[in-house]
Amino acid sequence: MPQTVFDSSLSLGSRDDNAIAQYLMSIDDAEGARRILAQSPGGQGFLLSGGAYKCSGFTLGFIEPPAVDDVKLPIRAASMVQADHSLISQRIKISLDKFFVHAYPGSGEHTILCEFAGKNQVEGEVEELRFALRTKVRDNASASISGHPIFLGVTVGSNGISFEGRAINVANTLDDTVLSALDSAAFKSGLSLMATAQPALKPFAGLAASVVKATLDRKKNVQVHNFNLGLDFGGNASSVRLRVGSYVVVQTDNHSWDWNAYHWDRNTLSLQAKEGSAPNVNYMVFGVTKFESPTQP
Repeated sequence: MPQTVFDSSLSLGSRDDNAIAQYLMSIDDAEGARRILAQSPGGQGFLLSGGAYKCSGFTLGFIEPPAVDDVKLPIRAASMVQADHSLISQRIKISLDKFFVHAYPGSGEHTILCEFAGKNQVEGEVEELRFALRTKVRDNASASISGHPIFLGVTVGSNGISFEGRAINVANTLDDTVLSALDSAAFKSGLSLMATAQPALKPFAGLAASVVKATLDRKKNVQVHNFNLGLDFGGNASSVRLRVGSYVVVQTDNHSWDWNAYHWDRNTLSLQAKEGSAPNVNYMVFGVTKFESPTQP
């Protein structure tokens, strides 16, 4: 299987301003390059003008499943939630419920390739999981994704699960043919897992990795963001626990991010500030639910 690396140092935001500007010029985004070069050192002006993709870090929030019909749901730092130990050895479903783009490199409609990886623990074996999807979205808009299944039936180990993801800006139009492999019914329906080891899973995961690698090998395509979530059952103050609910991954380098200043709006299915305008950030929301096997006719 081709090895694709989930590494934040590969993200566009890890480059210096000149290198970022050069990339933007290569994809005909002269205005974005101008803003990058014109920003003051250490200033936040560029982020306010649409440079959310310049961040290479992330912060993680958690939304409890609503018990009532509340519209505005509180968001807590994911490190503050309690683990649900009843999920050990159970099967869960992970879905991409929201992908909002405040700003991405280039102009007009962006083509974005998302890759996700994890592990499935069955019969004493660990299966490597890879899933990829592509979407098209403009700045200040949400991708046409809602509850898109990624992994269905992941068996949770005693140490929890690991879940990685990244988003790649696809600016090379020649990649439509390569990416068309992701339009098959198998990819669109998510990676369905069984309670037993699946020999066919490895080549399927290999195909996803091959598509991503081939896309990244082209000069005009670049990783914009990367995250690595270790959802466990420990009690460390620095770790994140696993439970049923929604995990909000915000692309930001703001180390003083305060989740108390935000809530989740169920009417618009969006991250909103309690006061003022919505934050100028890119973000994804992942749902974790208990997996229910399809009933046999």
